[in-house]
Amino acid sequence: MFEGFSFWKQRAFRKLLTPGKRLTIYTRNNPDSDSLASSLALKRIAEYYNMDADIYYTGAIQNKTLLNILVDDVVKAEEISQRNMTAFVDFLPTELTGEKFTPIIVIGHTLGKTEGIRATYRDIRATETTSSIMIEYLKKLSVAIDKKLATLLLFAIRDKTKTLTTNFMHDDIEAYWFIHKYVDVELLLSLEHPSVRLETFTDLSRAIDNKTIKGAYLFTTVGYVKDPSTIPKVCRYMRDIEGVSTALVFAVDSAKIHIYAESENMELNMKNILRKAFEDWGEVSGGPFHASISIPLGVFGIVAEDEKSKNLLLKSITDSISSRYFYALEAE
Repeated sequence: MFEGFSFWKQRAFRKLLTPGKRLTIYTRNNPDSDSLASSLALKRIAEYYNMDADIYYTGAIQNKTLLNILVDDVVKAEEISQRNMTAFVDFLPTELTGEKFTPIIVIGHTLGKTEGIRATYRDIRATETTSSIMIEYLKKLSVAIDKKLATLLLFAIRDKTKTLTTNFMHDDIEAYWFIHKYVDVELLLSLEHPSVRLETFTDLSRAIDNKTIKGAYLFTTVGYVKDPSTIPKVCRYMRDIEGVSTALVFAVDSAKIHIYAESENMELNMKNILRKAFEDWGEVSGGPFHASISIPLGVFGIVAEDEKSKNLLLKSITDSISSRYFYALEAE
């Protein structure tokens, strides 16, 4: 491990870390644990070199425990804007639609093509986690690792690789072994076993009532919600309750349709499936085992206030998402 961050890459990277400057770090849309942990690692590195650094995210952080832990380190942004010194972490410029950005730093992982990615410095590898890459940076640059950062990085590796049982690489094992000695065990347990809110059980009840199952694939909706952050947990519970390998759950709030899907079927890539189904509606984030997309409600028109109109709209959305989802599954 740790051959990727070579002497020459270290030299090029350190040249960009200018004391007194401010670094703007962007995570991917609807960031997961890996995106947030690796962004925090870059922030700590920048601070080590006497730079100010801010982490911005778009969309929503689905894991509220993560959000509570990072509340002082991350800022919600409505959109991504070009700054003098911008870094993309676990997020590639090619994932953006519309205006092209040229960040000074791009660090992430991908199994796809990297042509057309413009950046002053880039480190893009075919690994499962960006956190493993950032652990190498922390180690080789001799940056102090606090318990919060270590715990988030370890949790991200565990989360993305299902505790080193699927889709892990040698780099992930080496990073895991290096970082585990800095971890706060109690914080790790709180991340892995978060408390369940009453709203989750309410949404789960709706999901059970609305479910459609075709073979090993489940589709359902929790309908209209004020807070869509419960749907990843609902999706996981539905898979366990119904004994299926793959599930998609969606919810509708006042502005968007929120879709989340996950699978334990290693022959499927959920990010690719959601792209096939919904890419013309918005940006898909996630990976092979779980992925999500938020779609502006404007695609389906303005919801009327009366209950009948809302129910008709929800049925229209359900039919459209269901047909696209099952079609993409069949194509895959």
